[in-house]
Amino acid sequence: MSVRKNFTMPEHIAKDLEYLAKKMNKKQSQVIQELIEEKVADYELEKKLEAAEKLSGIFTGMFPEHVDIQWIKANREK
Repeated sequence: MSVRKNFTMPEHIAKDLEYLAKKMNKKQSQVIQELIEEKVADYELEKKLEAAEKLSGIFTGMFPEHVDIQWIKANREK
């Protein structure tokens, strides 16, 4: 579904939009849509990275330093 929006922008921005649309061989609305989608994707990635950073230290100190995958495999019950 498409929604019609009317925007007011400075003349130099409107000219820049026209320029981009011609260079990209796309409609002006397509240029705006793609730029918005790119910016939202950037913010979503930033949000995910921030969440990963918060989790990165959560397990620190949970296991002694000598315990790693190889140690677990070697010492597991058979």
